[in-house]
Amino acid sequence: MPKKQEGSLGIYRVLDLTDNKGTYCTKLLADQGAEVIKIEPPEGDPARSYPPFAEDEICEERSLFFLYRNANKFGITLDLESPDGKDILCRLVKSADVLVESFHPGYLEGLGLGYDSLKAINPGLVMASITDFGQTGPYRDWKGSDMVHFALSTTMITSGFPDRPPCNLPGTPSYDSACLIASISISTALYQRGSNGGEGQYIDVSVHECSRLGLYPWTIAMYSYNVNPGMPEPPPEGRFGAMVYPVYPCKDGYVRVIALTPRQWDGLLKVLNYPEVLMMPEWREFMYRIGNAADLYALMLEITTQYTMVELFEAGHREGVPIVPIWNVKDFIDSDHTKARKFFVDVEHPVVGKYKMPGPPYRWSETPCKIRQTAPTLGEHNEMYYRKELGFSKQELSALKRANVI
Repeated sequence: MPKKQEGSLGIYRVLDLTDNKGTYCTKLLADQGAEVIKIEPPEGDPARSYPPFAEDEICEERSLFFLYRNANKFGITLDLESPDGKDILCRLVKSADVLVESFHPGYLEGLGLGYDSLKAINPGLVMASITDFGQTGPYRDWKGSDMVHFALSTTMITSGFPDRPPCNLPGTPSYDSACLIASISISTALYQRGSNGGEGQYIDVSVHECSRLGLYPWTIAMYSYNVNPGMPEPPPEGRFGAMVYPVYPCKDGYVRVIALTPRQWDGLLKVLNYPEVLMMPEWREFMYRIGNAADLYALMLEITTQYTMVELFEAGHREGVPIVPIWNVKDFIDSDHTKARKFFVDVEHPVVGKYKMPGPPYRWSETPCKIRQTAPTLGEHNEMYYRKELGFSKQELSALKRANVI
């Protein structure tokens, strides 16, 4: 069996029954050292078919979406709807600390694998269910998607240009928000387990709620504070990003500038060498700049095109003004900042070969958080867990495979 790994969660075992709604949650736990066992149906996780694919070759082992979100995990296959599959899962639950699933509400309970049943096997089990709208309430049976939740979070209406349709954000931001909140909740439950006699907890994670909290949280505060008697209604949302956080072209690309406060505006003037056209005192007022955004953009355009992205970025950093280069993928990989952080790490996959992948987005001072291994191939660790841990013979494994149980 795998040795206990370095990391803040290195003593814990996690059973991963998630699809794309929850797979990033278990990756966060795996990055912190937890032994995460990804349990896929015998035909494989549908996420193995998600593009893009390494070298554009469509293959269940080459999905970059799957490879990233399942790095650091071990992988087995199991049919949960078969009697043998249910029995095997229950045997794995006995030694698990955490189980994370993202099936439709009531699915596991209908199989006799709900939390009450699993807790009877292992009272210390922490179980998290990640669903579109939660386990209870009027919307629990509604179907969602990452784009649906992105829109319902009110983030989409603010995305894009005012004269064009709203934009969806690339990737799966709503699901990833839910996964981050779920992973924090799981870590908290494990911590609490140490002081409450070893009892586990059940965690109900709603993607809808988490996307509102994780993507555009201030709308909740604005609504809460503005619905009191005598208070005005919340202001209507709109696509004002180009006015508040404008993007300017420069010599070799584009930068985004955030100069909201008087101090930031003063710093920006210093970055740009105090251009005479921007020294009028009215420009120092934020609302004046918003009301005259088109004119300001035209004036800034003449100035920013005299500098490179890095020149503006470094000067902004020096003067306390958020100025960010808008890199393409290659430039981001090759940037001095990314290299200094050693953000990309070299890995080798048995099918894809050697490639670079993003490392964890944070570092702990005493407990390593790093990429230890690539995503598992389909059923890669069946023998390790089924034979070496659960004691199945080769003949029994062959019979389970013929019956499509594993």
